[in-house]
Amino acid sequence: MIKKVKTIRAIIYDIENGKPLFLILHRTLRWKGWEFLKETIEKEESVRQTLIRGIKEETRIKKFKIIKRLGVQEKWQANRINYVIADSFLVRADMREEIFLKQEVIEHDDYQWVNKETALKKLTWPKTKEILRDIKNSWLK
Repeated sequence: MIKKVKTIRAIIYDIENGKPLFLILHRTLRWKGWEFLKETIEKEESVRQTLIRGIKEETRIKKFKIIKRLGVQEKWQANRINYVIADSFLVRADMREEIFLKQEVIEHDDYQWVNKETALKKLTWPKTKEILRDIKNSWLK
């Protein structure tokens, strides 16, 4: 039996000196590398509720604003599991707010606020890099 895991992605950013900086997380659970925040959609939960819960649980960021739903889906299979990223969102947060990565299950052990060029170099997966490349500066307010 193949299991299905449905998630959302939050591309969290802030603006410093007129330039966007993106929050990337160093993943250690199941694989190692850099990614944007992802959260599994629970039953009876909307995509928006998942997004808000994921940001609060995984980073403890309290002040943020959902800027744009990107409408980007992604699918892959690994270890007899079908993974689906149902959508990706641009989310503006205050980078001065302290981030806590400690949870019951440790998914990430580090984070960085980086410019777009650095994010494109560090992000692990090509599809994630493609999504970041497609983000228009006019969306980042």
